[in-house]
Amino acid sequence: MPDEPASSAKPDRRKIQEVYEKVVKTFSQRANVTGIDIGYKYDSGVRTDQITVRIHVREKVPMEALTEAEAFPKEIDGVAIDVIQGHYSPSANGILSLLSRRHRRDPIRPGISVSHPLVSAGTIGAVVFDRTTGAQCILSNWHVFAGSVFAQAGDAILQPGRFDGGRRETDTIGHLERMHLGRRGDAAIAVLNGERQVSRNQDDTTVEVRTARRAGLGDTVTKSGRTTGVTTGVVDGMGRYRITYSVGTHEIEGFLIRATADGNPDNIEISGAGDSGALWYDPATQEGLGLHFAGESDPAPSAEYALACHLDAVLDELNISLEPVQVVDTPAAPAPEPAPPQPEPSAPTLLDLLRGAGVTEEVLSNIDLPEIGDAALRERGVRITGGKTGPVQIAIDPRLARGEIRLLLDME
Repeated sequence: MPDEPASSAKPDRRKIQEVYEKVVKTFSQRANVTGIDIGYKYDSGVRTDQITVRIHVREKVPMEALTEAEAFPKEIDGVAIDVIQGHYSPSANGILSLLSRRHRRDPIRPGISVSHPLVSAGTIGAVVFDRTTGAQCILSNWHVFAGSVFAQAGDAILQPGRFDGGRRETDTIGHLERMHLGRRGDAAIAVLNGERQVSRNQDDTTVEVRTARRAGLGDTVTKSGRTTGVTTGVVDGMGRYRITYSVGTHEIEGFLIRATADGNPDNIEISGAGDSGALWYDPATQEGLGLHFAGESDPAPSAEYALACHLDAVLDELNISLEPVQVVDTPAAPAPEPAPPQPEPSAPTLLDLLRGAGVTEEVLSNIDLPEIGDAALRERGVRITGGKTGPVQIAIDPRLARGEIRLLLDME
C-alpha cells in the first residue's frame, strides 16, 4: 500500500509553529499580505477542525493570474497553507453606535465612548491600576488615546469621545500616561482625575474583569464596545496582523475573532468602527483575553472578523494590573548624624619650628620662652633674642623656598 501524502497526516503543534515562523519570515512583507496566523482551515466557507497556517491577503487573486513566484505554496513541510481574504483597519472612526454608550456617563465604565481630543471615538476597555503608583487608570488603544506623533503624556482624555461631543473644557476625565504601538499591542492608559465615579463593570453586563490569561483557538469570547455593544465570537486564529496607522504600518501579535456560525448567516456585526479599545473576555470565567484594535472592512457577512492583541502582553508592557495595587511607602533612610566637630589643629609652636629646622635640644633648652612669648603668634620672619645663659639670636626668613628656615645662633 503506498504511503499517504504528507498533507493527509495531521502535523503536531510544534511543526505547525515552525512552519508559521517560516511563513512569517518569507511572506509577511508582501504588499498584499495583511496577516499570518495559525487557525482553522476553511473548506468552501465552512470551518473544519484542521489547524493550519493561514496567510491573510487584502484581495484574493485567481491562481491563473499569478506567476509561479507570486503564488503561495499549498503546503510547507507537510503543513497545509490556507489563503484567506481579510482587509483590516483601526476601528476608532465610527459614525453609528448604540446611543447610550456615546453619551456623557457618570460613573464612567468599560464599554463606553472615549478618545483623545484629536481622535474621533473609541472604547474604554477596562479599569486598571498602575503597578508603580497604584493610580486608577483606564485602558484603551494607542490609536484611541494618542493617534498621532503629536500626542504626549499629559494630554487630555475625553468621555465621551470627541466625535460624540466630548470637549476638553467639560469632559476631561484623565490624562494620557503611557502608550505602546508595536509587536506587543496597540494600547495606552490614562490616569483618571477623580472628577467622576468609576465602575469596573463592562457596560450592559455584570462582568468585572479581574484576571487575564492567553486566549486559545476555539475559545468563545465576548466584548462590550461603544458601537456594536455586547457581542460574541470565537477565536479563529492566532498570529501577527499588519495594520496601517497614521504613523506607518505595524505588525501586531494577537488573535482573530470570527462569528460563531459558519458563514455568519445572521449577518451579526461582532465589531464595528468605534469599538477600538474594547476588552475581549471569556464569558464563562470573566477572564480578560485581548484588547480589540481592528476590524474588517468587507461588508460581506462571511467576512466578519475582529482583531485583538493579547491582554497579558499589554498589561506587562504598560506595567498595569487589573486589580488595585497596594503601594507601600518605603520610609526614607534617616539622614546620617553629623560628625562631631573636630578641634582645629593647633599652630606649630616656636619649639616645633626650631626642632623641624634641626636645632638641637641643647640649644632649645637655653631659650628663655617667657621672654620670647607665644611662639604660635610668631611666624616665620620673626627675629628672636634672649636666653637663659646668654643672648640668643634666631632669624626665621619666610622668603626661603618651601618654608625652609635659616637659623643664626650666637651664644655668648
